[in-house]
Amino acid sequence: MKNNHIAFFLLIALALSGCRTVPVYRGDGVQCAGGSWAEIASTGSGPRSSTGNKMMDEIDSWMGTPYLYGGNSKSGVDCSAFTQSVYRAVNIEIPRTASQQAAQAENIHPTDVKFGDLLFFNTSGSGISHVGIFVGNGFFVHASSSRGVVTESLSKEYYANRIVSAGRFLE
Repeated sequence: MKNNHIAFFLLIALALSGCRTVPVYRGDGVQCAGGSWAEIASTGSGPRSSTGNKMMDEIDSWMGTPYLYGGNSKSGVDCSAFTQSVYRAVNIEIPRTASQQAAQAENIHPTDVKFGDLLFFNTSGSGISHVGIFVGNGFFVHASSSRGVVTESLSKEYYANRIVSAGRFLE
């Protein structure tokens, strides 16, 4: 989907003091260029809510979990089971697969993406096949098939070229 290809450029580095395992959203966002996703996270959404803080704690607890297709535990997890588990920790039930999550989430414009929103990717060439959780400052967390649950920059060309949409289940 060439119309959805984007290139991201981080302009603001994370403050080193108070950082957790995963970069946290401080409301300063990033400046991006190209495609329909040109302004993802360029506006701040302010501090996280208590739900956001609980979600961040859950994300932290999954970091380093190995990838396992069809897996749904800390012994091994795939991308959509990871997002489903993080949302379940804040008492929000979402569907099991990335494509189902995309279909049921509230569609979010790139300039409105904020902490906790889901980012959907086409990594297989046949529609939405991957999902991650936006954590701010141009970063998302996902279950990588090669590295397990990790933080990733949206400035990486691989992800920038494959992002399709964003969705929200948080209020």
